[in-house]
Amino acid sequence: MMKYLAQIGLIGCCSLLLALQGCDQTVDPTPAPKHVSVLETYIQALALEDEALETRFGKLVITHSKPDMPPDALTLAGKHIFQQEGFYLSLHQYIKQNARDVVLFGSNCGGTACPQNQFYFLLLDKDKAPEIITHSDFTADPEDLKLSVDGERLILDLGFQAGKHKTAVLQGNTFGIELDTVPKSFVGEENCRWLYDEVLGSCKEYQEADASCRDPQSSFPGHLIRGIAAVAEHPGFVAESFERRCKIACESAKIVDYPTFAKEVCSKSH
Repeated sequence: MMKYLAQIGLIGCCSLLLALQGCDQTVDPTPAPKHVSVLETYIQALALEDEALETRFGKLVITHSKPDMPPDALTLAGKHIFQQEGFYLSLHQYIKQNARDVVLFGSNCGGTACPQNQFYFLLLDKDKAPEIITHSDFTADPEDLKLSVDGERLILDLGFQAGKHKTAVLQGNTFGIELDTVPKSFVGEENCRWLYDEVLGSCKEYQEADASCRDPQSSFPGHLIRGIAAVAEHPGFVAESFERRCKIACESAKIVDYPTFAKEVCSKSH
């Protein structure tokens, strides 16, 4: 019992010394919690017909640089900030990142030479001049755009380019385009059906204009040319098979059955 009390006494002594001198031990203070920056992101998809947008930095408006020109210029709070003469501008996404506004807009020449839109990010921040960011490969069919957020990064799925999956990434003021190799896959029922029902039918009808069927696609209207160009970026589109089936449809005035077409041209496995 005395031994136990002696031990208690020693512990009490050490406790007292610990309180006064630390008892030859170092007690680490509780680390202060680190400040974590929380990025609040708000995304608003814009309708194709929208030509004006109220941002936190003023009204953004698509205007005409000249009366006889298409809507080819942008103004912010009444001030001119962008122009691509003769092109058609369009607004697509409005993003709020804390105190910063980001607007995704596009341009298109309106003809068969522009099967895709060229896109731009407009960055609006306090006490800074408006900044516009783009890239030569920042192009896509507007219907392919899919915007997502990963922390501070804005990730824009742009569909495919030359058989590769294309993504645009904006983090702060750093912008880049990523191209990733992906396996061949089906182009999708909607795309394949469109090729079969509309485009292959035009191949067949070309025989009336040229019995030799030298180049059926030369007579295609603009919307078909643009559509084919868009689908052709997909890794599952087989251009050689499409051209062969188009020529056969013209020469024979007959169209192959859809399952065969889908397998040969659209990479449909079953």
